[in-house]
Amino acid sequence: MIQTENDRNDIITDLLNRLQDQASRVMALAKEKQTSIETIIYVGNDGNDAIAYVYDNKIIKMTSTTTFDKLAKEHYGDPNLGSLISYYNKIQFEHNVPAGTDIKIPILSKQEQNLRNRIYASPQMQDNYGRDIALTDDGDFAVKNGDLAVVSGPDNLSQSLANRLTTTLGKRIRIGAYGIRATIGDPVAIDSYLFSSIERTVGEDPRIEKIEEVTIEGRGDALFISVNYLDINGNPGTYEGEI
Repeated sequence: MIQTENDRNDIITDLLNRLQDQASRVMALAKEKQTSIETIIYVGNDGNDAIAYVYDNKIIKMTSTTTFDKLAKEHYGDPNLGSLISYYNKIQFEHNVPAGTDIKIPILSKQEQNLRNRIYASPQMQDNYGRDIALTDDGDFAVKNGDLAVVSGPDNLSQSLANRLTTTLGKRIRIGAYGIRATIGDPVAIDSYLFSSIERTVGEDPRIEKIEEVTIEGRGDALFISVNYLDINGNPGTYEGEI
């Protein structure tokens, strides 16, 4: 089989993408190992000093009936840890705190830490889909309640695939491998080039586990594609759109 220049470029691009993905995975593991642990010394209910190792925190809002003991019972199953929450927030008496005030609840186990952060969390704890700014059908930032809208879950993956498949290869600054190839070298092999380019572009997203099927339909000057895939959570998904 004779390799064309486009074939060779695809091979090089694929190798570069694999190297970039491996580098990202190594960085993620390094970040996970470098997580800082905060040591909190507080006075326990027995009057003695106690030590807690805090991996992260989550924010809740105070209400008129909130007490630190109630929070400790709710989040730890132990109301005696209310003094830990008090020390962590540097608040002595909760009845002096106005309703609506942000209170930090210390996370005391590594397994609870940064559950939705792909950089720090281990694979089995990841949300995997991530969150991003939502885009309109015209490619503009979506707005909700006067602020930028956010997309998450499988919808974020679908939006990311749409971005990849509507971006021409080489158009992103410093991300030369991002996007789909716009030129076809050999007219005779146009189908195989299209399918391979679409599969390569979709497969570059690390959230895609497997591409099940790709269909292409020409409608006038436009190409409409459908891609069925499995994501890394094992959930099936479909992208349909024009390229």
